[in-house]
Amino acid sequence: MQIVTLTTDWGYRDQYIGQVKAMLYSTIDNVNVVDISHSIEQYNLSETAFVVKNACMNFPEGTIHIIDVDSYEDINNAFIAVKCDKQYFICTDNGVPSIVFRDKEVEIVEINLFSESNFYTFAALDLFVKVAKNIAESHTLQHVGIAKEDFVKKIPQIYPIITEDYISVEVIHIDKYGNAFLNITDEEFCRIRNGRKFSIRIGKDINITRLSQSYSDVGSKDEALLTVSSIGYLQFAVREGNAARLRNLKVGSNIRIDLA
Repeated sequence: MQIVTLTTDWGYRDQYIGQVKAMLYSTIDNVNVVDISHSIEQYNLSETAFVVKNACMNFPEGTIHIIDVDSYEDINNAFIAVKCDKQYFICTDNGVPSIVFRDKEVEIVEINLFSESNFYTFAALDLFVKVAKNIAESHTLQHVGIAKEDFVKKIPQIYPIITEDYISVEVIHIDKYGNAFLNITDEEFCRIRNGRKFSIRIGKDINITRLSQSYSDVGSKDEALLTVSSIGYLQFAVREGNAARLRNLKVGSNIRIDLA
């Protein structure tokens, strides 16, 4: 069975998901189409990279991933296909691949297949499905494009600011529940703390001084906590509440972690 995943900002109101799925099922034999997300904020490249990096990399060998967010082709945004860890990714060289595949060994080609349509407003339908069919049949990138050495557009990675007395972290993703993912992993946090106590003060009435193992570690609903997400990043959350809404957090907000 050939697995093809879809990560997009299309939403669920329009016909786009149905169009692409119909084309995939009609052109690739024995295909299983998996929805990663269609609720990415429109044109949000950082959110796209976060979702793809943390959701797609553990699929079986040979899986094909179609990523269609801010996908239009011009002189600065080429359509590309990438092979990484024996999986294939079809996307736009718009900065997302530079985050997803940072520090990984990859094979990159600039797609040179032509669209079946005279219009170029829907890359996933007009071209990406065709590329996916070719890769599914040939198990190689050789027939879909011309080799490239690197990505053209790159998004700089935002690292925590580390001093002797504090760590300044940034919100990199907010999920449906309002949990705010921070740009530091549990492993990095433990190494930097080196056994020291810490505190996070948000507003006048929230002061977090411990790392919780689960949401139930706090005593009551609407109580804030710091915990570790399933993908290893620190996460600011509120038990049975919305941390982002409660504290007006958004992607890019800074949180300071003071070290004793």
